[in-house]
Amino acid sequence: MLDVDFFARFLNLSPKEKILLNLYIKKVVTKEEIDHLLYDFDYNIEKENLNFNFLLSLLFQNNPHIEIPKNIEPRLKGVLRWFQYRNISLLSGLKLLIVELNKQNIPVLLIKGAAMKILEPDKARMMADVDCAVGVDNLNKTVKISKELGFKINESYKHATEVRKSDILKIDIHNKIVKSDTDTTITDKKIFERAKEYDFYGSKVLIPDSEDMILLLLTNGYENILYSQPFYKNISWLLDVVYISKNNRNIDWNLVVTNAKETNTLAQVKIMFELINYFLPNTVPDNIISSIQISGQENKFFHAYTKKHLFFSKAQQLKEQVRDMVKGKEKFNFFLALKLTSRFFYLKIIQKTPVINSLFFDKVANRIFEI
Repeated sequence: MLDVDFFARFLNLSPKEKILLNLYIKKVVTKEEIDHLLYDFDYNIEKENLNFNFLLSLLFQNNPHIEIPKNIEPRLKGVLRWFQYRNISLLSGLKLLIVELNKQNIPVLLIKGAAMKILEPDKARMMADVDCAVGVDNLNKTVKISKELGFKINESYKHATEVRKSDILKIDIHNKIVKSDTDTTITDKKIFERAKEYDFYGSKVLIPDSEDMILLLLTNGYENILYSQPFYKNISWLLDVVYISKNNRNIDWNLVVTNAKETNTLAQVKIMFELINYFLPNTVPDNIISSIQISGQENKFFHAYTKKHLFFSKAQQLKEQVRDMVKGKEKFNFFLALKLTSRFFYLKIIQKTPVINSLFFDKVANRIFEI
């Protein structure tokens, strides 16, 4: 059953990750609590993954009154410096594009991590790329400008075009803002209209209003969960929503609900509201959540969207496993490679064949993902 318990399980947080997350969103943290977190801490960075170390470094940054243990201080400061360097590299590349867009009077809206970096300028973020939106009418012109600046088109999707200058410097230029399988043009336009202007190193950018930021964080976070992203990326949406709600006591949660209805994301937004309160009770008012009524059609769309992306995610994981074997990153096993490849094509066939889809899609999805 696709409910809050299913997604809490699907996040698959380890006991230590749960402790770290709860400490990070807690108002007051004590040395004893951090000592408990670090008890039996594995100082081999290969075992304590980068995501965990990054959030741990931010936890100490948020609590300067607690001294970092000397034996992990070099590692945590090194992790923080690395992401600070990546942030600067990404934002400096984005600035090149924004300067030109300002000259051409093309409004540019920062979304996801790039927007949060403006709202929290002193905090390092784990960003693989930066995202901005220019709207459908300005997409081709913006891509052309980026190419004139030395960027190359890396990938083109229905919702965005990714351009890159190096392995680090990648920008997703969105023509669609809200992640949904339906037409979101009307809501996207409203998000642009409600956005507030901010200074971005001397240039002008737009940042979505608080309620719109929450909708975008929830819909993007929902997809990250389905694609089993690493620890920090999987819960970064939660940290961002908590930050926005703490710094804005007058959030109109009903507007978030209205936007979700308009973009056919109401069911997943309700789940994400419940997931927020699962980790941090009373963040979203209970009366708001209880007032959300999901129609049969919305529920059907929600299940189809969710299972489709779970299948995409599973197929992607199988493909990467085979690729790692072929490249020698994992010990090659011919029979396992054949098994993984056959599963991959099986999932692809199920997704693309209408008859098989209608007969077996739900049954196979329920079995694979234990729904």
